[in-house]
Amino acid sequence: MASLHRPLLFSALDKYVGLVINLATTAIVARLLTPDEIGVFVVGGAIVVLAESLKDFGTSAYIVQQRDFDRVAVRTAFTAMLVLSLLIALCLAVLAEPIAGFYGDARLVPVVRIAAVGIVLGAFASPPQALLRRELAFGALAVINTAGLFANLVASIVFIRMGAGYLSLAFASFTSLLTITLASVLYRPKFWIFRLSLTHWRAVFGFGGIASATAVLNNFYLVLPQALLGRLAGFDAAGLYSRAVTLCQLPDRAVVGAFQPVIFPAFAAEVRAGGNLKAGYLRALTLLAAVQWPVLVCLAIMAEPAVGLVLGPQWHAAAPVLRILCIAYLGMTPAPLTYPTLVALGRVRDTLAASLITLPIGIAAVALTAPLGLMAVAASMLLSWPLQVVVSLFFIRRQLGFAWRELLVALAHSLPACLGAGLVPLLVAIAYGFSPDLPWPALGLAVVGAASGWLLGLSLSRNPLLAELRQILALLGARLARHAPLTADN
Repeated sequence: MASLHRPLLFSALDKYVGLVINLATTAIVARLLTPDEIGVFVVGGAIVVLAESLKDFGTSAYIVQQRDFDRVAVRTAFTAMLVLSLLIALCLAVLAEPIAGFYGDARLVPVVRIAAVGIVLGAFASPPQALLRRELAFGALAVINTAGLFANLVASIVFIRMGAGYLSLAFASFTSLLTITLASVLYRPKFWIFRLSLTHWRAVFGFGGIASATAVLNNFYLVLPQALLGRLAGFDAAGLYSRAVTLCQLPDRAVVGAFQPVIFPAFAAEVRAGGNLKAGYLRALTLLAAVQWPVLVCLAIMAEPAVGLVLGPQWHAAAPVLRILCIAYLGMTPAPLTYPTLVALGRVRDTLAASLITLPIGIAAVALTAPLGLMAVAASMLLSWPLQVVVSLFFIRRQLGFAWRELLVALAHSLPACLGAGLVPLLVAIAYGFSPDLPWPALGLAVVGAASGWLLGLSLSRNPLLAELRQILALLGARLARHAPLTADN
């Protein structure tokens, strides 16, 4: 497989900068708005997420996985996305009031309608970004995504200070999407994309129908807890659960998110070249577990100070929810590789089959536990999330042909790093009684101890992540050296 160090570096920088901006946005907004106000936006956003799944219709993945690049096919994909976006936006605008009536809160009406306009904007951003991913142009994508996140941060603060309240988040989200759309179109202008065409509609709709059904089913499961909690327990409960999920998914956004945009185009390119994905898949799984597991373990141990530090004192009720979600998410390590692997292999139908097997069980678990409150919904993930991974691994194993022992060996390389990272934070947490008000010296000790234990664990287990980190650092150093200013000694 071709070297991924350069695109992975850009993707990682994109995600790390995005993580900092997202954390700043989350921390600031959590201190300026109440859980109830954020809950209104969360519930409205849950409805819109489902609509956005239909809007994309798998067209972005279709563009990336094309074996032979075809401009007409790209234009057909855009046409399909634009038509669907207009239809979905119209439906949302009409249904905004009935949706608000179901929840008994008129504040949802403008949130849904603002998001409906954003869906149409997104149709113009997705195809250019898909082409950039196909070309592994992650430097351009990093600039675009960072601009959108920064626009969201600034707009959130401005609209909150203007007194827009819960609507501030809706306005900020629209501002971010507008920025991303303009940047995507103007960064590398390819206006031929936006010429309407239906020439390859059979191929696009054949691929998109399955991909869209999979996305809708998965997103329905993801947003169902917030939607049900908002209806049964109030918007404040939905807000608390949403922020706990946000913190739980930090490893995904900071680390896994850096891998995933690179993995799909790289896997697709490997298949086009006639390569075998087995070794690449197992290696990627080892690298993901070596980072994701230690972070999740540390976050579960330090849930109280993490919530207090990021969100503030009014969000302490989210800490026990966060702990349960982090433990459940340990089993989700292979999940980011499922879609890229199966779609790159031309097995998009398997992604839908896996979802049809597991998600109804997860949906039923959420529906049964939602009336019992936050903790019960979080506990249901201890069953639902690992089940999704186990079933998806059966489908992937059938295509790649690895033995279960090989899978376990790939994951076992990361256990020492996980245990090493969690030891010092656990001792600190026990010493302070898992208090949310951890002194700064104790917090610093936990962080330094976690990092030192992680590196020691990687070294003792000879984890391949160490070699990857060295090569990425060498690449970064070489780029910085090329751009260093000349001195009198040069």
